[in-house]
This record gives sequence, structure tokens and C-alpha cells, in this order.
Amino acid sequence: MADFRAQNVDASTGLKVCPLCAETIKAAAKVCPFCRASQTRVGQWVPLLPVGASVLVMLAVLGMVGVWAFPHWEERNFDPYRAQLVVARTSLERDSAKAETWLSGYITNTGKYPWRVLELEVRVLDGEGKLVDVPRPHPFGSFVVQPHQDAAFRVSLNRLVFTNLDAVTQVRVRTASDGNRPPKDD
Repeated sequence: MADFRAQNVDASTGLKVCPLCAETIKAAAKVCPFCRASQTRVGQWVPLLPVGASVLVMLAVLGMVGVWAFPHWEERNFDPYRAQLVVARTSLERDSAKAETWLSGYITNTGKYPWRVLELEVRVLDGEGKLVDVPRPHPFGSFVVQPHQDAAFRVSLNRLVFTNLDAVTQVRVRTASDGNRPPKDD
């Protein structure tokens, strides 16, 4: 803007051209006598201040409405919170008529967020501690474990073959999603 003024000032006569109305005025004039426009740098921005302020207010209102309408815009990542879902009191049940094995137990949420359990990871060890199988069963429908509460589960391990009756299971929650959000349709 300083370059624009320098080009429009005639040093020999002490006159300049108003950038708004294009009338010739004195170079030292702070206000154009024809259009009443300020000739200072700050004064040229004054007419735009109400427009800028109203745009900022509108953006703030839209932001608040967005936060109110979509309180959980981003879904929490489960990985940092995995240790807060503790699987306890598990038991294996075998249906000899159908040759199916069922795993049941409880999941305790020790954290402050609700989690929707989607998949479990089960490690089946024999009596000597050797790994027998690692099935990843999906619970029948996802369920939400609320903060500081327990939730029971029962999953089918299908046709898990036991060579040792002293089998031990290690179970953890493999995948979970934000319990405040509705379940995703696959």
C-alpha cells in the first residue's frame, strides 16, 4: 500500500490521487474531502472491521453448534487403553455332542471411557505351558463395557481339539471401539 501512495503523489505540486474516488487531493490530507475516505493505512481498514467481526462471531457460533451436535467427532483409538479392559474369571466348556468348545468370562473396564468389544484374542496353553492354539473369536454381537463395571461374554471356539484336559486360556480384548458411538455396520 505504501508503494501505491508513493506512485500517486506528485512531489512538485504536493497533490495525490484518492485511491477510492480518484479525485486529486492534497498529499498531506488525512481524509478525502470528496468521498470522506480515510487516507491513513489504519483508516482504510476501519470500514472492514464490522464485516470481519461479524464473520468471526458467525464462525464461533457455527463451531459451538458443531461441538454440541457432534460431541464425539473423533473416535478414540483403543490401543493406548487396551490394558484398562481386563478379562477375568474365564472358563472353557465343551459340548461333546456337537464337538464345540465355548469360552465364557467377564471383562472389567478399569478406565474412564466405555468400550465396545469387537474381538477377543485367546491363547490356549496345555498343562506344560506350550501354546496349542490362538483362535480370535468374535462375540455374538458387540457389547459395551461401561467404566468401572463388568460385562459377561460367551464365545464359541468352534472345534478346538484338546489333547490335554489341563488346558489353560489367556484371554485379552484384541479390538474395541468407542462405546459412546453407535456400532459400525460391516
